[in-house]
Amino acid sequence: MSQEVQLQPLQPGTFRELVHVALPLVISAGSHSLMSVADRVMLSGYTPSAGFAEAAGHSASTTLDMIAAVTPASMLHWTAVCVPLGTILYANTFISQFDGARQPRQLATAFWQAVWLAFVCGILLTGLIPFSYGIFRFVGHTDAVAVQETAYFNTLCRGSVLLLMSMALSCFFSGRRQTRVVMTINLVSVAINVALDYLLVFGRIGLPELGIAGAAWATVLARGCDVLLYSFLIHRTRSSHGLPLKETWRPDRTLLKQYLRYGVPSGFHSLADNAAFLTFLFIVGSLNRDAMAATNLAFSVNSLVFVPLLGFGTAVQTLVGHHLGARLQSAAVRTVWTAVALAIVWTGSAAVLLLWLPDLALKPFLLLTDGSSSASGIGSVLPLAETLLRFVALYSVFDALAVVVASALRGAGDTLFPMIVTMVSGWLVMTIPAWLIVRSGDATIQKLWLTCSAHIILMGVTMLARFMSGRWKQLKLT
Repeated sequence: MSQEVQLQPLQPGTFRELVHVALPLVISAGSHSLMSVADRVMLSGYTPSAGFAEAAGHSASTTLDMIAAVTPASMLHWTAVCVPLGTILYANTFISQFDGARQPRQLATAFWQAVWLAFVCGILLTGLIPFSYGIFRFVGHTDAVAVQETAYFNTLCRGSVLLLMSMALSCFFSGRRQTRVVMTINLVSVAINVALDYLLVFGRIGLPELGIAGAAWATVLARGCDVLLYSFLIHRTRSSHGLPLKETWRPDRTLLKQYLRYGVPSGFHSLADNAAFLTFLFIVGSLNRDAMAATNLAFSVNSLVFVPLLGFGTAVQTLVGHHLGARLQSAAVRTVWTAVALAIVWTGSAAVLLLWLPDLALKPFLLLTDGSSSASGIGSVLPLAETLLRFVALYSVFDALAVVVASALRGAGDTLFPMIVTMVSGWLVMTIPAWLIVRSGDATIQKLWLTCSAHIILMGVTMLARFMSGRWKQLKLT
């Protein structure tokens, strides 16, 4: 209750309001990135014991095989969940607009639709498990890498319902601008994930050694803790605030249609983006294992810069939706431009560091190793990863524009344009040219990363142009 009292004096569209709402979400998104990086750091220092490798049939797999496997596997899972996840997360916009319009019953009904979608979609996603190994082999990955990818992907797939449910429950708080709750739960979650990573990957304190599957199980179990914490706090909020959650739990066809109308394009925007990047990773993987491992390390560092922007984008989407629901269009515009300026400062600073100190950004991956540069050690691909980080520095500012401005458009209900642009650019500028380069017989990892950089730069410029056109001002959700 105290948080709501603090929020009321905040002037709509101001820097203070944006930071108040965004900072906890940025920290929350950063915690998601840390969970992902923790998996890679643990696996960088992990070598299967002789007994485990023989029992699991992983005797041919090396540390580099696992590093090469973890990003494609997690990206495939993320691609599989992004349409339902994007649809579910659109609850932020509905909840924020109903909150701004002071319609508590519609707010509660919108929340429950997200919960129903999370439960049903999470169960359906387990149907992908039998096909995972065949997918990884089909795209040309070696058997040793495909085995590791399958173990990681299948475990994440089994926990999809927990991931989606955690995100749906978080919308109850983030959509109402209570972002500190989301931040606190996510920080608890990352602490649990890191601890379980160590225990389950290596098999400590009597727990089984699970290797790469242990890293995935740590993530799944951390999401389960999220669900328990959110459920407890939502129950307490219902009791103290009198929101009609108990009376609005049934599916609502009218509102579900609204979810599908606005949320599905938002989900397909994520699908188009993730599918293009997943295909790009598969193409890189067909080049050679070291190129794949170096790309995974570079993307892991990139995630530390990029993923907090997703939390920032969620805040922008929430605030734009809230201000438009309250009929404060000018405040929505001020929020977006302030967010753009802050995002450029963040990514610009990161770009300078990556240009001048790329080796420092990669040091965490050597924490649990002896610094070996052998053929199977992580040190052998670090020089190539440093080169790729310079590409990350090149496109980071444009990445910020793409994320923040697209989030603002979604907050206004303009979901179709970002989806189409992402799909066209992802395939015509990045994926298909990368495939043609590999087919030419003169492929290098640097040439492939040029296509990725061109796609991200184009996305940033196009999203900004769409926002400046003002067409989003004509849309209305409530």
